[in-house]
Amino acid sequence: ALLLGAAAAAAALALGMPGEAGAYSKGKKKMQPGPPVEVEEGVVYREVIMGDGNSPEPGDAVAVHYSLYYNGIEVETTRDGGGLAARPQGFEFGVMRGPGSFNNGVQIGMKGMMVGGQRLITVPPALAFGEKGLKPLIPPNATVEFAVSLMSCKKAGTNVNSMLGGKKSSVF
Repeated sequence: ALLLGAAAAAAALALGMPGEAGAYSKGKKKMQPGPPVEVEEGVVYREVIMGDGNSPEPGDAVAVHYSLYYNGIEVETTRDGGGLAARPQGFEFGVMRGPGSFNNGVQIGMKGMMVGGQRLITVPPALAFGEKGLKPLIPPNATVEFAVSLMSCKKAGTNVNSMLGGKKSSVF
């Protein structure tokens, strides 16, 4: 079962796009998230905004803002600080375990995403928090949803503190 109903409405707020259930607004323009796309290992994403910057490849340094939802309730977010105080999550794309890694299901759902883009990514239990859950808010074997905004993508081997030639390549 997908969490695209209530979580989609809640994710609209997290992505800074309040609107009706299933409809997102950017300025005065209403946007409908794209259709569900099932990718590897049961991960499903819905494109909210198509980015126009770099697309991450394994080894690239990326920064994202995200909100984690279970049953439409926000459990965790990088947006807590609000405004300029909010701090994106940085990680090495393609690293699935250990230092520099980020949730496997989210990384699978981010493949092909471009900087400036926003997606709702539904992650099955095996790629989310498995049999342990994330106590106290996410029980064992729960499907969760991430609202993800790709803020930056630095190609592997480049200085992450410098700008790449193209637009929308950095938040640093």
